[in-house]
Amino acid sequence: MPYYHNYFIRHTSGSNFAPEIALLQCLCRTKINKQKMKLAALGDSIIRGVILKAEGLRERYTLSDKNIVDRCGEGLHSDVINLGKMGCTIEAGERILDKSIDRLEGAKYVLLEYGGNDSDYDWRAIAQSPHEVHESRTPLHTYETIYERVINKVRQTGCTPIILSLPPMDAERYFRFFTTGMSDEQKGNILRWLSGSTNTIMSGHELYNVATWKVAQRTGTQWIDITSDLLLGHQYRRYLCDDGIHPNELGQARIADMILQAI
Repeated sequence: MPYYHNYFIRHTSGSNFAPEIALLQCLCRTKINKQKMKLAALGDSIIRGVILKAEGLRERYTLSDKNIVDRCGEGLHSDVINLGKMGCTIEAGERILDKSIDRLEGAKYVLLEYGGNDSDYDWRAIAQSPHEVHESRTPLHTYETIYERVINKVRQTGCTPIILSLPPMDAERYFRFFTTGMSDEQKGNILRWLSGSTNTIMSGHELYNVATWKVAQRTGTQWIDITSDLLLGHQYRRYLCDDGIHPNELGQARIADMILQAI
């Protein structure tokens, strides 16, 4: 089409074909505008769409039939690139970004969702040695530093980064999940390390949520608060899987709706 368009203009210059030329230019622009937008996403199992699904008497992790990114792609009528990975921390996310940077070409937005794994702990190590000092998987300062670096790298591709807040968690449900198979002594050791309350897990989780917001403020990046919406009405547990941390199908749909409303 561009070849014939240029040929037509060259060979009708100075003639009475101005209306035809204008029509052809309009058709060319329309063809370009109909090209699909591209949406990319980087993050952990939440952005990947991992859910805990019951199969008989057992439960196993599997992929959602329609994850957050897929739903957003449908809503925006765009192609999607989902680079999310289960267990991914911000440090691992930067490595994935570096290896896949070319795949972001042409993407308008890049969703970033980290913090859940970064704020987590090696619970078996704590159960074994509750009196020792244990750090989260990614120290807070390191988390913020690398996150800012990831944002800058995304911007250098010409894409617009968008940060998602951490979804709320159910600390009691999560405690029951990760202590499955542990002895009463091990569970007691972890509770002592948590100062006697599973709410301490939620406090650490929220600390990284605040850090994520700070990163967005310092870098001038759009930050979508999915936390507050899910907490409203005190029914956030209905949006979570039995492990207390992964949004279920209902949660995935709700988060996608919030993203679409924001962008």
